[in-house]
Amino acid sequence: MLKKIAQIRDELSGIVLERSELIDGLFLGILTGQHVLFIGPPGTAKSMLVNEFGRRLEGGRYFSYLMTKFTKPDEIIGSVSLKGLEKDEYRRVLTGKIADAHFVFLDEIFNSNSSCANTILTILNERQYHNGTEVVGVPLIMLVGATNELPVETGDELQAFYDRFLFRYEIGYIKDINNLRRLFELPGSGEGVTRYSLGELRKWQAEVEKVEVPADIANRVIGIVLKLRKAGVDISDRRLRESRRVLQAHALIKGRYKAGMEDLSVLEDILWIQPADKKVLGEIMFTVRLTVEVQAAELLKEAVQIRDKFRTLDNRARKQALGGEMNSRLTEIEDRLRELRELAGVPSTVLTDAAKKVEEIHAEIIRECLGHGEKLV
Repeated sequence: MLKKIAQIRDELSGIVLERSELIDGLFLGILTGQHVLFIGPPGTAKSMLVNEFGRRLEGGRYFSYLMTKFTKPDEIIGSVSLKGLEKDEYRRVLTGKIADAHFVFLDEIFNSNSSCANTILTILNERQYHNGTEVVGVPLIMLVGATNELPVETGDELQAFYDRFLFRYEIGYIKDINNLRRLFELPGSGEGVTRYSLGELRKWQAEVEKVEVPADIANRVIGIVLKLRKAGVDISDRRLRESRRVLQAHALIKGRYKAGMEDLSVLEDILWIQPADKKVLGEIMFTVRLTVEVQAAELLKEAVQIRDKFRTLDNRARKQALGGEMNSRLTEIEDRLRELRELAGVPSTVLTDAAKKVEEIHAEIIRECLGHGEKLV
């Protein structure tokens, strides 16, 4: 499973440069059954990326459409059934349209008029479509919307529409000069692609639930949301609840069955309302990342104090008396540092150096105590 996901990520990264975060966002969306919004100027490969991702789902129906103010419901929902009219029934032919698709891409989605927007919103919210007198289940797994910019004015209807996109990504033009050269020489998309079936996707979604979210991580997420709310960023309870599955999915596509500090970075794509909120969120996330390293530094400081105190003991009896107690505390410090490294989820020089120095201090005390005939317990 993870191998296939990695293959697809690599393929897409070779086609659409500097878009690894967006590629992961599409996987997170389809694994969690949540919707994704891309915000960026024309020519940033939004459509290309989504279409490349969409054609890799085998056996799933994919629907894409460019929305305008003049788009009619017939174009995205389906035309009115003539056979239905003959029976005095007003219903639509849904085949091949949005209510028949597993994966949907709507470009310039905020150009949708009220008639289209209300229909799309019902499908996003309920995975249902009211077709005449019949309520039809919609197989939609994920809808990706794209827009060149967010609307300046957002009424209740548009705000509700916008809020249904759990994942939101701002996209700019390629910046790295080497990638610009690669882009200049890049051939068209190749024919050899890795595909996955609906059955495989369902299995992957089931695997997401197996990922553990430790209490420390859950508490950090709640703390981040509370700080955002205090700063005036109104993160809804629903968005908080859904963040858990996002963390699980993020850990899974990175090859882990336990969420860690590394996975908290994905919150930067879901815990903001307006682009200006991202600065506030970034400052909060920076503080959170420092917390683990600060704890490690404090533990190392305590270990150094234990060693310095031990070195002042020139009486054999006192070393033997205090050695066991010091050994126990250093063991606890080592265990806690291991927990912090696991919690961090990513390599940290501060954590690695602290663990190494504490190990050296512990070895010194054991060596000195054993040298005086003390058996440590």
